Amino acid sequence: MELGSVRNKVIVAALVAIAGGVIAFFVNKRPQPQAPAAEPPRLGYSRNGSAPTPDLTVTR
Repeated sequence: MELGSVRNKVIVAALVAIAGGVIAFFVNKRPQPQAPAAEPPRLGYSRNGSAPTPDLTVTR
């Protein structure tokens, strides 16, 4: 058996293993969770004064 034949088989086996690893990585990749939604506005009474004040300059 020639040394070159063994070397070629090892190279081919390594390439197949690398290709299989890349394929397995992309197939088993988990989807990323969605970004959290924006916090809805708070309704009701505010104790710290941060509630928006109504705009009284609007004329009817």
